Amino acid sequence: MKDDLCHAFCDDITVTATPLGLAVGTAFRRDDGDRISFYVVDDADDTVHLEDDGATVPALEEAGVDFDTDTRRKALDTLLDSAGAFFDDRTVTIRTDAFARRDLPRRALSFVGALVRMNDFLLLTPEIVRSTFREDAAGKIRAAIRDQATIREGEPVNDRLAEVSPDMVIEAPARPPVAIFFGSGAQRVQDAVFLQMAAIHEAKVDVSVIVLLETEKSVPSALRRRASNRVSAVTEFRDDEDAAISRIVREALGKVA
Repeated sequence: MKDDLCHAFCDDITVTATPLGLAVGTAFRRDDGDRISFYVVDDADDTVHLEDDGATVPALEEAGVDFDTDTRRKALDTLLDSAGAFFDDRTVTIRTDAFARRDLPRRALSFVGALVRMNDFLLLTPEIVRSTFREDAAGKIRAAIRDQATIREGEPVNDRLAEVSPDMVIEAPARPPVAIFFGSGAQRVQDAVFLQMAAIHEAKVDVSVIVLLETEKSVPSALRRRASNRVSAVTEFRDDEDAAISRIVREALGKVA
């Protein structure tokens, strides 16, 4: 079994001599299908350093990962520091400082491990974050409402308000319908304002519109203020989830679930 494992990890490794040192291709691949590769670069006094092929960070940024935010840049630095590496903004490469050649096997394994884990940043792209927020929020709303009201998703409130479809519509007996917009972006908040104004001034029907933001910073403050002054409620989900859901339940049922 040991031999089989060694073959699985080692047979696909390629090592090619270059003027600067060695180019190493590993058995692992990035999400774009390219092989994870790195270079062993000769330095002075029998020392070497490692660097990637220069494509790791650009490939992630092209896929939507924004390393300019403080949170993601700190996460990047922490991950690379655990492998004794850092991101060089000037050369756009992930690399290490020079170290003794005798430490190459251990340092190379740690370096490759960090490059493999870089794919985890794809889980933080805006599309996935927005999807997770929607799933989390919708699940908590359904659990809180249970069988006390009817919940429709992705449908207009009624035929007279068909221009915009909320993310959820909650309809409880003897209560006006509640239209919920998950405010993961500016457009959905603007849609919520439009629906509330259309209900009041055009359709002249009683509808409560609630914008559920993921965080305080999900939309610009000016848009948040505009929505707060026009829709029934603007709430924030993250870090205060129970209170945000309770606000929706009170609006929909007229009581705490």
